[in-house]
Amino acid sequence: MLEIFISIVFMIIGLVLLIKGADFLIDGAADFARWLKVPPIIIGLTIVAFGTSLPEFIVSLFATLQGKADLSIGNIIGSNIVNIGLGIGLAAIFLPLVIHSKTLIYEMPFLLFSGFLLLIFSSNTFIFQENTFSLDRIDGFMLLIIFLIFLYYIFKSIQNERKRVKTEFREKLKEELKEGNSLWKNIFLMSFGLLGLITGGKVFLRGAEDAIFIFGVSQAFIGLTIAAIGTSLPEIITSIRGAMKGHGDIVIGNIMGSSIFNVFFVLGLTSLIKPIPINPSLLAIDGMVMIFITMAFLLFATTNQVIKRWEGMCLTLIYLSYFAFLIWRL
Repeated sequence: MLEIFISIVFMIIGLVLLIKGADFLIDGAADFARWLKVPPIIIGLTIVAFGTSLPEFIVSLFATLQGKADLSIGNIIGSNIVNIGLGIGLAAIFLPLVIHSKTLIYEMPFLLFSGFLLLIFSSNTFIFQENTFSLDRIDGFMLLIIFLIFLYYIFKSIQNERKRVKTEFREKLKEELKEGNSLWKNIFLMSFGLLGLITGGKVFLRGAEDAIFIFGVSQAFIGLTIAAIGTSLPEIITSIRGAMKGHGDIVIGNIMGSSIFNVFFVLGLTSLIKPIPINPSLLAIDGMVMIFITMAFLLFATTNQVIKRWEGMCLTLIYLSYFAFLIWRL
């Protein structure tokens, strides 16, 4: 009983450190970017999206380095399912999400494309004519290249919107520079945040490793459930708060950006550092669930550019059904 309690405590402490570490890093980096006079929209599309994906990156990287490939891949696939099922779903239940920005519409095909690309790159049948499944360094390199193309595409697509509100950005930057932290405080926040992420990742994996041994569950189960929900908490909380304030674009942009970063950046950089062997069942079942819930989300989002309450309930129900299936599959 004591061992179970200790493993749960380790995972909770690890997740808290991951989330708070990401918060500190985002706050410090955002103020630092403002200090450099970078427009807020650029901060949102890069630093915030990157920051909310850092917990997934740390967990997946450390899991891969420790030989826990199923935990690494399960964390990313599970996080993307959680992002849409709970992040978008619960937010839309609180208040229908209205999409105003054309940039988000342009971004949506990348979300679906990233899911299909993960399935294609993971199978060596298509490229190497081998009946094996893995993300090798060449796959990681290609994912990172596509990630850079995605960033360039987004920057180009927002130029027209940026011109229309250029004066607003200039005034907003002036206000935020007056209210922001000092340069040294921002550097401290970023350093402390990075330390929290690294420590949290190690502590969480220690607890997950104990839980796998004690409960006899698989790495994939931990990755698809506890790790996925835990590392997606920043996105879920941000989405619910954003929906309550009526910021549909922020909610959807945060979820979409984070999910795209998870595949292109997190798996790209992780597999470039160390190749990741993949359990084919993760692709055949969980990967297809990720594709299905993504397609449902895109269908809802592009219909009149609003996600209604009943559509949010559908997304949440899809996730809860999938979660029940994971429990039944044990």
